[in-house]
Amino acid sequence: MRLVSYILVELAPGTAKKAAEAISKIEGVKMAHAVTGPFDVIAFAEVPDLTTLSDLVLAKIQNVEGVQKTQTAVVVTTDVLAPGPPRIRKNKSRKSG
Repeated sequence: MRLVSYILVELAPGTAKKAAEAISKIEGVKMAHAVTGPFDVIAFAEVPDLTTLSDLVLAKIQNVEGVQKTQTAVVVTTDVLAPGPPRIRKNKSRKSG
């Protein structure tokens, strides 16, 4: 099973572009983008387990120049990201009477 997450990164001023490029090259990071809003970079990562995710964030991303703070959001609906046809959820209809 894979662990999918988004890592939200706050950076020192003027470092977003360079940091996004560096973060995107880290093994396990599928993409990283400089963005607007309260965070400067958002990275999308896929790793095999929580230990690997911890190492990715604490030992690698947090050591990129300019990184001041990270926040990790683990995806809990991985079935949505799985290959194959989309799952269709049927609503239970109420019978009036």
